[in-house]
Amino acid sequence: MTKTLDLNTAIDLLKSGGNLEQVIISDLETSKVGVLDALLLAENGCVVPVGNIVYDDEKIQYDPDFDDVTWGQPVPFRKLKQVLETDKPAAEYVIKLQIKNADMKQWLANHGEQINLVVSGLLESMYEADRLPKP
Repeated sequence: MTKTLDLNTAIDLLKSGGNLEQVIISDLETSKVGVLDALLLAENGCVVPVGNIVYDDEKIQYDPDFDDVTWGQPVPFRKLKQVLETDKPAAEYVIKLQIKNADMKQWLANHGEQINLVVSGLLESMYEADRLPKP
């Protein structure tokens, strides 16, 4: 049964060890959120819009591994076919999913490991079925 909570109640729930399974945050798109709370929400599958995250520059710790790096352009996403044709074989690939149901996004966030196993198993089964002799 899905329940609706406001942002502060959802954050308190997470901090007390609860989870956001079956929870819809009513004001996630409109409320301002501190950076640490935004990270906590993200770890639990709720993405806060970037414009709603607030932080104080004075409280951000210097990190040479991040701050001293010269960042370039993002690496473009390559199609799986391109990766398989050009790269050495790997044991792990990133696959892009398109989610059309907002409730499913939360569900996927809570079941990521299981989804990985299911998708890997599904691909393995499809591969084996494709290799079967055709009548």
